[in-house]
Amino acid sequence: MKKITDFIIDKRNFILILFIIFTIISALMINKVKINSDIAKYLPNNSETRIGMNIMEKEFAGTETSNLNLMFENLKKEEKISIKKDLETLKNVDSVDYNNSKDYNSGKYTLYVININGKSDSKDAASVFDKIQKKYENYTFYTSGSVSESNKSVLPFWIVALAVFCAFIILIIMCESYVEPFLFLTTILMAVVLNKGTNIIFPSVSHITDSIVAILQMALSMDYSIMLLNRYNQEKKNEKDKVKAMKKALHKAFQSISSSSITTIVGLLALIFMSFRIGMDLGLNLSKGVLFSLICIFFVLPSLILMFDKWIIKSKKKSPRFNLNKLGQASYKIRYIALPLFLLIFGISFLLKGNLGIDYTDKQSDDISKIFKENNQIAIIYKNKDEEKISKKLKTLEKDNAIIKVLGYGNTINEKLTYNKLNAKLNDLGSNVSVEDYLLKIIYYNYYNKKNNNKITLNEFINFIETEAYNNPKINEKIDTNMKKDIARLKNFVLEFPINKKRTASEIAQILEIDESDVKDLFIYYLSKNSNQKMTLNEFLDFMNKDVLTNEKYASKIDNQSKAKLNTIAKFTNKNILTKKLTNSELAKFFGLDTNVVNDLLKYCISKNDINLKLTISNFSNFIINNVLKDSTYSNNFDDATKNNIRLLANFSNNDIINKEMSSDEIASLFGISEDSVKEIFLSQYLNADNNTAWKISPFKFVEIIFENENISKNIEKTTLEKI
Repeated sequence: MKKITDFIIDKRNFILILFIIFTIISALMINKVKINSDIAKYLPNNSETRIGMNIMEKEFAGTETSNLNLMFENLKKEEKISIKKDLETLKNVDSVDYNNSKDYNSGKYTLYVININGKSDSKDAASVFDKIQKKYENYTFYTSGSVSESNKSVLPFWIVALAVFCAFIILIIMCESYVEPFLFLTTILMAVVLNKGTNIIFPSVSHITDSIVAILQMALSMDYSIMLLNRYNQEKKNEKDKVKAMKKALHKAFQSISSSSITTIVGLLALIFMSFRIGMDLGLNLSKGVLFSLICIFFVLPSLILMFDKWIIKSKKKSPRFNLNKLGQASYKIRYIALPLFLLIFGISFLLKGNLGIDYTDKQSDDISKIFKENNQIAIIYKNKDEEKISKKLKTLEKDNAIIKVLGYGNTINEKLTYNKLNAKLNDLGSNVSVEDYLLKIIYYNYYNKKNNNKITLNEFINFIETEAYNNPKINEKIDTNMKKDIARLKNFVLEFPINKKRTASEIAQILEIDESDVKDLFIYYLSKNSNQKMTLNEFLDFMNKDVLTNEKYASKIDNQSKAKLNTIAKFTNKNILTKKLTNSELAKFFGLDTNVVNDLLKYCISKNDINLKLTISNFSNFIINNVLKDSTYSNNFDDATKNNIRLLANFSNNDIINKEMSSDEIASLFGISEDSVKEIFLSQYLNADNNTAWKISPFKFVEIIFENENISKNIEKTTLEKI
């Protein structure tokens, strides 16, 4: 070992030059080290979060978004909206959440939530963050969120500078020369640069590690420099030749310094075995840093000490001396109780450690969370076969007061909706599927009541016409005068009370539109057999059919027109007909009307009723395609554009279709784009693929590619792009 230490001292100048060159090279490599700001990359492979993120990166690549919370202080009222608009114009900003509610305004503080296209550690997100820093440098503002965490230094430069300054002041006070602190810091600085530059051997380094490794490296290895210099000063007392003194000092200090450093290195390497792999990142970097510090202290510091030995002597000063005799004596006196006392404290600490709270976020440095309530997003990944189970779970989660919003296939595209919510949902999806309200109700009615075929009783039908149809000018004009008369007359027969009401001869004549004198003669004949001076409509009609029309004397008094009316009205008194549900064609035949007129009335009738049954968008679109559009009664109510949009909606509300791998011709057919255009888009995705490869892609992925690349999207027709 003495030969090695002697060689180091003899070749010290050459070694120093060599280390200076290595340090310069390392300094140039620092900027080429890949810094990873995504802390999730260090999650263990078997963790549920890591497994879920791997699936997201594979199956939903390109859909990553991130957010940046931006809080201003003392904004003027007119500035609040203008700043929101300015933020929305920034490149890579998808949207900005802000309104006048207390969720975004609290006293003198104003909050904007900026949604960015791209992961939090992406260049796009970093670009938005940097632009905001420059754009609003004259404002008082604060940032938080995933983008802020990825782009703000874990340990700000001023803190590192302050730590180095404090260490320098302590060294100035404690060292016996003003030059010694500069030599120590120079040696450690070279070790830090060598360590950071050689990080290029790793695929990436965590931004946390990169921020704190320098200050920790200085703290862990500064004492090695002090140990060597103290040993050198001791050897100089017995050896006048400073070179020989340094050889002896290095040889004698080698074992103690290397033993201490190796213990530190091994301790740091233990971090490698953490399940959270940030431990491996920290352990490797810090242990490597301590090793470089050790190497620099053995190879660089001796040369610097010998080179500046005269300056060290000339700058000698007094340093504090502490008398620790009393402390030693006290320690000796309590030697018998020291160990039991330590074990007691250790035991108490062990029991109390379970009560220690754990913070998963740095709330102390998050100024925004102190003013505004913090919100977090959680993504749940599941297999398509579990769609029904997840849909039920989403409904449960929506009821949780701690949850603001739940978004999923089961409660958005595949959510079962009542008719009055479906149009709003279609508009939210941007499908431009416009369906009249009454027609939408009929679709619902048909979907769940196929066997009933939109049947309705005479009582329901007539009551609706009188209460609703007459009050609607468009519907009222379709009802002619004769039908209105029939309805007015029929009203007396469809309700139990009017039928059973006792009426005079004049009242019956008016209802049945028969000559009153004829009815009075009939009443005389009726009174000859009955004592009642009034009769119900049913009694009168029954009397007419059984007694009058079968008696030649009285039957001859009823003209043919009155007989026809009586025959028509007679069927109205049939209880089976009055309570039976009739179709539109049966109603038309009953009234002697055009089927289309009754059909329109029936549509309007259904549109006025509440239907609490529900349909999903997939149910809705597929039922229209498979049933409604094949029925000429309803298909004419849909224009060609709406029909095409409904067909698209049927495809894109089907989870199996949007995730199915398709060829270029299948994609072209689905989106209505030329196959050549699709192939160009495929090429942008498979630039390095073999031309003979059977390229396939899912519609979901195809949409992502289009909207991620402006050059691609601008070459697609506007109408097609809107559909997508």
